[in-house]
Amino acid sequence: MNFLMLVNKDNALSKTYVPDNLVNADSKYRDNILVADMVYKNFKKMASDMNDLGYNIDIMSGYREYIYQEKLYNKSLNDKGFAYTFRSIAKPGCSEHQTGLAIDICVYKNEKCYVEHEIEDMEEDTWLRNNAYKYGFILRYPKGKEDITGYNYEPWHYRYVGKIAEEIYFNNVTLEEYLEKYCK
Repeated sequence: MNFLMLVNKDNALSKTYVPDNLVNADSKYRDNILVADMVYKNFKKMASDMNDLGYNIDIMSGYREYIYQEKLYNKSLNDKGFAYTFRSIAKPGCSEHQTGLAIDICVYKNEKCYVEHEIEDMEEDTWLRNNAYKYGFILRYPKGKEDITGYNYEPWHYRYVGKIAEEIYFNNVTLEEYLEKYCK
């Protein structure tokens, strides 16, 4: 599998694209969350290491098929309008979740589950931003890079890119910037 596959507003997947290496993420957040096998393996190692430090994270979203993303997108358009949806929700085919390489992380703390912007500035969020690369993950939509990624800052959205995560992290670039600069 191509861990550097770029999926964004300019690089869409076909309606029929389904990765062939999906496994169950064993999430306590929700049943039947699927992710690519390497995502599962590396997330479980990262979550275990975080658990040793007293942090408890899980996957709240993984693989999404095209049709499901289409429903999310259309619901957002209907409920929140185009301006919000354009910066926050990927069009069907343009979601990294369809690759099986993207995960949305939630934090369990004080007998509560924290999601999306609720995790921002929590100790777990800081730890993830500073250490996820060691497990092959990058924060996919970082603050201050919205004009490059095309999406609002999402502290919960991580993307598996494998060994390249270290270069992306230490060069403070997005996947788009990395591919443009280093993979021409």
